[in-house]
Amino acid sequence: MFSPLHCVRIAHMSTRLRRALVAAVEKEKGERWSAFRDRYGDWGRDVALMLGRLECGLKLGELGELCGGMDYRSVGTAVMKMRKRVREDEEAKGIYERIRETLQS
Repeated sequence: MFSPLHCVRIAHMSTRLRRALVAAVEKEKGERWSAFRDRYGDWGRDVALMLGRLECGLKLGELGELCGGMDYRSVGTAVMKMRKRVREDEEAKGIYERIRETLQS
């Protein structure tokens, strides 16, 4: 079992990751997160969900909260669709890689 202090550290780390993720996507997209986070099928929102899940290890529920209360199943579906798009579309792959590099620096 985790101590309360350990849980606070995990929550703080998760908050920092979410902020960094949003900032990286905003920079690439040239648009504020609040302008596109609720748009169904928006590549900025979906790439943020994919990166958050695969690169940052955030839970589907955490990512749903980031998108204003999106259901975890919807998050999972968006991640799967974006993964397919990144595999098949060179432009989407380039966007994903640029944002990923930004997160790693």
